[in-house]
Amino acid sequence: MAEYVEREMPNMNGSNKKKRYYQIHTHRNVSFDELVNMICRPGSGLTEGDVVKVMSQVTDEMKRVLAMGNTVTIDGLGTFSLSIGVKPGKSAEDFEAKGKRLTSKQLTVRGVNFRPAKQMVKDIASTCVLHKKGTVKNNQSPFSPEERQELAHDYLAKHPFMRVKDYELLTKLSHASAAKELRTFCSQPTDIASEGKGNSKVYVLRQPIRADAEQAT
Repeated sequence: MAEYVEREMPNMNGSNKKKRYYQIHTHRNVSFDELVNMICRPGSGLTEGDVVKVMSQVTDEMKRVLAMGNTVTIDGLGTFSLSIGVKPGKSAEDFEAKGKRLTSKQLTVRGVNFRPAKQMVKDIASTCVLHKKGTVKNNQSPFSPEERQELAHDYLAKHPFMRVKDYELLTKLSHASAAKELRTFCSQPTDIASEGKGNSKVYVLRQPIRADAEQAT
């Protein structure tokens, strides 16, 4: 059963009318191991080793093909493509303000886009039964601060960095609230730190202090 949340936002034009929109409530993340076990259910004729080998090979080949500047389409699933941007630590404005154009030295891959196949969306919609979980007002996150910090940690354990926008999507916070909370995490003794500044600021897992470095201090 899938649940959705009705979110209420105050109307910015001064009227008493509220703007409403709807979002799927995420129960949890299904891990790779769990997905493999689901694929290898009794009667499937598949072994865990075979599935892991194939999925790992597909992942490696996708990375190689995407790095060559191609897109990858998997029938029934969708199309993957690369997105690029300025390397962490700088922003496009830093160069444009000086009248300079961005070059390959300043650009890097910043993400992988995914466009689902239309039939996949239709198939999911035909089997998905939605139930209302509740109403959230004023962009209030359905997660507690502790749960949000755990979500951030789990995301960074799987990705090299996280943007404020990524944290917004994870926690359902407003942009301002998400940015403020991430700054709070960085100022507290958590394992989350920031790199860069301005529009290019990203958040990463804090690197552990090596034992030899501790002895040197």
